[in-house]
Amino acid sequence: MENQKCKKCGSKNIGFIEYNHSDPEYYDGVSEIICQDCHARFGRWSGKELAKGEFEKRYGGDKSN
Repeated sequence: MENQKCKKCGSKNIGFIEYNHSDPEYYDGVSEIICQDCHARFGRWSGKELAKGEFEKRYGGDKSN
């Protein structure tokens, strides 16, 4: 996940979000990428921009076991 840029503004000032163990979408690692400049959030697996209050489903939500 190194050398990533924001898909919205192109900034390299990004961070990574891991969900809490108690979260239903918990994954042992990064679930979201957030731009520290424009504050856009993107799902790790889906790659889509997440709206306020929206969270990334584990594995993007499309993988069935």
